[in-house]
Amino acid sequence: MRFFSVEEASRLVPLLTKTFGRVRPWVERVQKLAEVLDGPEAPPDTAEVRTFREERDELLERIRGELGPLQEMGLEIKGADGLVDFHARRGEEPVYLCWRYGENAVAHWHDLKAGFSGRRPIDSPDDFEPTYLS
Repeated sequence: MRFFSVEEASRLVPLLTKTFGRVRPWVERVQKLAEVLDGPEAPPDTAEVRTFREERDELLERIRGELGPLQEMGLEIKGADGLVDFHARRGEEPVYLCWRYGENAVAHWHDLKAGFSGRRPIDSPDDFEPTYLS
């Protein structure tokens, strides 16, 4: 597993911004299609419904294609609309550095179990150093 410093994670922000800028409209469209296809009043199986399913499946494949390389780099995609965690160490404690679409840098962290709601500002980037075994 790779551990990131704040500087390393922040260097990826332009790539993340560009990638999620492409992906976010696809995610929104998939969500709208899911409301139609999987809602309480799902339509009967018609040609139009099959077209919607094909569109949804194609968009999901595109999303996976865009986000897969980020995951291969060791990032954890927590939300396809632009929420990313980076493994890090704060002293001896494993934590996540946290970035959300629209932020200019990685400026928050949280415990492994806390999630987004437990985000805290990074007071000192030097508190988060990569391990050289990662």
